[in-house]
Amino acid sequence: MRHVQLVVATASITERPLPLRHGTVQIVERSGGAADGSLDWEVVLHTIEPEPVANASHRLRLDAITGVDGSGQLTSAALTGDAVLVRSVELALVFRGNGPLDGFDPELLA
Repeated sequence: MRHVQLVVATASITERPLPLRHGTVQIVERSGGAADGSLDWEVVLHTIEPEPVANASHRLRLDAITGVDGSGQLTSAALTGDAVLVRSVELALVFRGNGPLDGFDPELLA
């Protein structure tokens, strides 16, 4: 099963920026393959201060670091998708993808 974990540089929920300490997005290819959009994804965000977020579906926008270019500069991708907040513990928010993750390049899967 191919997968990738990317570091999240910035995150927003329905246009509201979150003050991030650290974040990751884990993307896993289902048995059908990424070509037909069969991906599962989960986002774990650690905020600087408590954030009031309802246990519901939210539109997420993430800027995720995807690697480095030939000159050593970081490259990133703007990822968007609907996700359900499944857990909130202190400063940690855990979301599960509830549909496609727009902007994700399946070539990143290893």
